Amino acid sequence: MFDLHCEVTIDGYRDFIFINRFGQTQHQSTLNKAIRRIIRDCNDEQLLKDTNAKVLLPHFSCHSLRHTFTTRMCEAGVNVKVIQDALGHKDISTTLNIYTDVTKELKRSEFEGLDLYFKNE
Repeated sequence: MFDLHCEVTIDGYRDFIFINRFGQTQHQSTLNKAIRRIIRDCNDEQLLKDTNAKVLLPHFSCHSLRHTFTTRMCEAGVNVKVIQDALGHKDISTTLNIYTDVTKELKRSEFEGLDLYFKNE
């Protein structure tokens, strides 16, 4: 439709999703402004339909997406060193202590795995 494609490679990575009309990566502040507009417009639309409606989209930023990405990678069992490299962290403690959140589902699945392990012993 728009015939846009990513023209940039950063640290060996390419084909970025958020690019500008010139095929360059978007700046974080530009992405955050776009996210705020989307949230506002979506929530305004819901509130116009029903003034008592719950706001569907909470405020978040592209940095929130980074946290979500990291957590989901951990949940999927991706090697933490691979995640560290993808995020560009020099110290793995940054990846583990700041960017990974333990979800209820992850805790449950890990403990279920232990239960199976001990039953087979």
